[in-house]
Amino acid sequence: MKNMAGRIPEEIIEQVRTKSDIVDVIGQYVHLKKTGRNYFGLCPFHSEKSPSFAVHPDKQLFRCYGCGEAGNVLSFVMKVEGLEFPEAVRQLGSRVGIEVPHQQDRPEDDRIRRKKDTMLSAHDFAAKLYHHLLRNTDHGENARNYLLNRQIQLATIEEFALGYSPDSWNTLLYQLEKREYPLPLMEEAGLLSRSENGERLFDKFRGRVMFPIHDSQGQVVAFGARALGDAQPKYLNSPETPLFNKSQLLFNLHRARTSIRKQQEAVLFEGYVDVISAWQAGIQNGVASLGTSLTEQQARIIRRNSEHVTICYDSDQAGTLAAFKAADLLEKAGCFVKVAQMPGGMDPDDYIRKYGGERFRNDILLHASSVMAFRLQVIRSRYALSDETERMQYIHEALTEISHLPSAVERDHYMRQLAEEFHLSLDALKLEQKKVFKTQKKTNNRDNLKEGWNNSIDNSRHVAAKPLLPAYLTAEKHLLALMMQSAEITEQVQAQIGADFAVDDHVALAAHLYRYYAQGYDSDTARFVSFLQDRRLIDRASELALLDVDASTVTARQLADYVRQVLTYPKRMQIEELNREKNTQERAGNALAAARIGMEIIRLQQSLK
Repeated sequence: MKNMAGRIPEEIIEQVRTKSDIVDVIGQYVHLKKTGRNYFGLCPFHSEKSPSFAVHPDKQLFRCYGCGEAGNVLSFVMKVEGLEFPEAVRQLGSRVGIEVPHQQDRPEDDRIRRKKDTMLSAHDFAAKLYHHLLRNTDHGENARNYLLNRQIQLATIEEFALGYSPDSWNTLLYQLEKREYPLPLMEEAGLLSRSENGERLFDKFRGRVMFPIHDSQGQVVAFGARALGDAQPKYLNSPETPLFNKSQLLFNLHRARTSIRKQQEAVLFEGYVDVISAWQAGIQNGVASLGTSLTEQQARIIRRNSEHVTICYDSDQAGTLAAFKAADLLEKAGCFVKVAQMPGGMDPDDYIRKYGGERFRNDILLHASSVMAFRLQVIRSRYALSDETERMQYIHEALTEISHLPSAVERDHYMRQLAEEFHLSLDALKLEQKKVFKTQKKTNNRDNLKEGWNNSIDNSRHVAAKPLLPAYLTAEKHLLALMMQSAEITEQVQAQIGADFAVDDHVALAAHLYRYYAQGYDSDTARFVSFLQDRRLIDRASELALLDVDASTVTARQLADYVRQVLTYPKRMQIEELNREKNTQERAGNALAAARIGMEIIRLQQSLK
């Protein structure tokens, strides 16, 4: 990450930073709970089940006490969205109403930005065009009737900007070309397709109801499309593009996020229309995966927004299997999962249209069962329980499922239900369950550790135990933390230590602090972090800024001790090296050389006193 101020005026960066409250911004990505003066949540950058990710509103900084990631509001957006610094500033600037200039970008940065901006502009235009064609033209009459017949109201059509792509090869192409959008780039953006012989471009979507798909910022980045006639495939999504990765987005999340966090629950549907019908019925915390099964990334996104999820899929076999898979991923992501079971042959949209939103909420969502109860019910449906042989087979399969539960309390709960229902001895069931568990353990090698739960952007990261730090390193860290809080302390350290820190990153941070105060800035930790130009240094500075040291209460004696630890470290290292050399000479029988080295060691030790 190169100089920010060289491309974007520093005063603009500072305005964006100070107007972007870090709790509000990070709260868009991570579910935060207030504990004391700070907020905690699950770290989005590494694997964990217990929240170790802290946001400090007083310092406008974040830090994960598990993996060590740290920074201010700008560096968080860079990391979580995968943006370069200028893009992060512009994204936050747009959020708080500050216009951030583009003209000073590097040529390569400017090319990438203009490419993405053009793609976003084209998607926004296409969404408006499709919506206009649906609402206001004869071309969209069949699509309008299709939606209205499914009881989707005009207000809902407006809210979701639903549209229609005419059954034409060049409706969108003509409009894009007329507005001078580069057509090869429109192909890369997924709006146009190319004929097999490569000679001509044509509209990607034709004769379909269009569902705009938005990113986390509410920008249209893709489309889902449903055929009105017999065209195949029935549903078609935009291809993967620089804007759109379907495994990392959820339909309607940007709209549902507020409701999800308010209710502390998300409802996961299979299809776009299910989400839209539920929204119209007042259930506004619904999301859906994008035409495919739920992915690990999507499960982690849901978990960042809520611990509680209700899966509400179709009641057919495919929907049941998909619910099982989604439940596994969500539970691994740390969610508490329930499954809402639809009556046979119905999907959520069918049910809402037939019985209304209130019955759907009360009879379906509020009666959602645990994942295990759902599994047992599905297993049960495959057996004729009036037949003794099939009844025993069901009990054995049920015990196999129950054995997978990690909680002894849960296992006991479901075995008691089996015992009561079939008038069996609970002790006998527990004995049988232990046999089943031993078989599973032997077959599946269950005594090996399972793969860890993962909510991270970078799956390769693991958190190691932290060793105790040597005194000089603690001293350097504490000094730098104090320097970020006080220009006066920085002046003292500069006079006494200068650049003589042992750790390279600390040398660099000290130099930046000297320059920062020399330019007349006041002590402001979050601003100093923005002043830095290197991502690694931003991490280090943010970590140090959150150490439990206070410039207003530190004593002169403590400061002097920190300085002494830093200044004497080279001599202590020299003494260690001389001791090793002395031992070598002694083993070699060189008594005179060993004695000379011993005298030098004594001299250095005396100088440390």
